[in-house]
Amino acid sequence: MIMGQSLVQIFKNSFVMVLLLLASIAALALIIERFWYFTRNRFNPNKGLVELRNKLGSSGPGQAAGWARTVRNPLGRLFATALENIALTTDELSDLLYSQILEERIRYERLLGGMGTLANAATLLGLLGTVIGLIQAFGNIAATGSGGPAVVSGGIAQALLTTAFGLIIGIPTLFFYNYFSKKAADLSMNLESASDRTIVMIERYKKVRMKDRQQPAPASQPQPAPQPAPAPTREEPPRDGWDF
Repeated sequence: MIMGQSLVQIFKNSFVMVLLLLASIAALALIIERFWYFTRNRFNPNKGLVELRNKLGSSGPGQAAGWARTVRNPLGRLFATALENIALTTDELSDLLYSQILEERIRYERLLGGMGTLANAATLLGLLGTVIGLIQAFGNIAATGSGGPAVVSGGIAQALLTTAFGLIIGIPTLFFYNYFSKKAADLSMNLESASDRTIVMIERYKKVRMKDRQQPAPASQPQPAPQPAPAPTREEPPRDGWDF
């Protein structure tokens, strides 16, 4: 009960309160959806880069790309894009990953515009309800030609009720809007940092592989030529004094 009236009666007497109720349901749905999305897509860039370096060094880019596809977050999608296009030049790979980051930021900021609109609209709807209530209260006084502090205060209190509901809806919604906007910006910056480090890691890997391919194989030691076997010596019979 509020001011001697149930919530059902309050919503029946004011269409602005009905709009505020719908706005509160929509705002709550958006907050829950964004909270679930950010929780499901959170990542640790340092840990991810260490795992990428280990996979790339031990298994090569093919299996590392397969591992990246199993990571269900923006960082895994960034790694997969980089490894699938490892043959590109540094500038081309940088542009490709930057476009990937922009796509992820669009996903981060999805529905935030509606949340900010609802935060402002709830406050303005509350003010609108107050103005309408005051117009009705003073219109009744002018029509009846009678009124007193009890009548005026009751009408004003009922009119201000919509402002209170509007602020109750608008303030928390604005808080979550700012929170999610800041989180989207921070995650985008983390992705940009991870992208630069990934490019450096891939370029270093390509240089090492190219160096290994260009390094000549060690020359084999020449085998010594076989020496001819010495001819067998024939023993001559001992000479005596009679032999000439």
